[in-house]
Amino acid sequence: MELRYGTIDENVKKRSVQDVILHERQRIPVSKGGLPSGVTSVPVVSGEKRAGELAVIAAVNDLAAQGIRTTEFFPTILLPAGTQEEFLRSLMKQICRTAFSMGIDVREGRTEVTDFVRRPVVIGTASGIPFFTAIREKDNKIQNCRGMDIVMAGFAGLEGTFILATEYEEELTDRFSGSLLYRIQKAETELCIAEAAERAFFAGAGPMVSLAGGGILAGLWELCKKTGCGMEVDLPLIPVLQETIEITEYFGIDPYALQSGGGLLIAARDGESLVRTLTECGLYSVRIGRLTGAKDKILRNGEEIRHLDRPGSDSLTKQCRSGK
Repeated sequence: MELRYGTIDENVKKRSVQDVILHERQRIPVSKGGLPSGVTSVPVVSGEKRAGELAVIAAVNDLAAQGIRTTEFFPTILLPAGTQEEFLRSLMKQICRTAFSMGIDVREGRTEVTDFVRRPVVIGTASGIPFFTAIREKDNKIQNCRGMDIVMAGFAGLEGTFILATEYEEELTDRFSGSLLYRIQKAETELCIAEAAERAFFAGAGPMVSLAGGGILAGLWELCKKTGCGMEVDLPLIPVLQETIEITEYFGIDPYALQSGGGLLIAARDGESLVRTLTECGLYSVRIGRLTGAKDKILRNGEEIRHLDRPGSDSLTKQCRSGK
């Protein structure tokens, strides 16, 4: 059944939102956390086939980088004209199954059909409690971060590659081996950085940035802004999967500006020690540079040096607009 314009009616809400939440909550019981002390809202406008799953993960990652463990998720869903009710029901199942499997409860949000969007948009609002019983308060700009190492956990462009491999599966199957696509489509298990963030907090790490839209370049810019520092980063040290390199080359897009959910930037006094800690937990990480007292944001590639510009549009956004 095609959904009508405006806020969905009560019958649709009951069938495709409320009943789905109740059914999935019974399948995967969720325990209640303490009083929430952190809130975030993250929009997901790409990855239509997995938008519900990606919205939950994006919100969880954003809170985790702030030292917050997510306990509740509230989805706001905007759908283009012509959307079928079955799509909404499937989207809600994705949201519920992803959230409940992570011990996160789902609350009923708002759903509308509107002419103002061409693709489904899920705005994930999440709340949670600190990793620590009494997390230490710290102002990351006042804290002296100069000289800290920059550690990256995860891989640049991973989420964007996952979305491309999912959305353009039929096209890519004609170009790449099944094993390459299978590897990247299974990367959904690597998109959540909550464990890496929690381990880093317990190891005494400094400010963190959860990578998302704009990729690793946008994340580095945000880390410098958050700490009030400049940076020197070795571009070849930034971890990128071979699958990401091949798929981005095919589409002609920049892997370093590609949506990078599943990646985490961490400022640390002893980067190598933090890398060892994360590696012992089975989490891939590497030291890619350091924060400096200058304002320059320097990217080194061998003898070549360039300055990081203010990030532009995400490579995935450009791809979705233009098509192949």
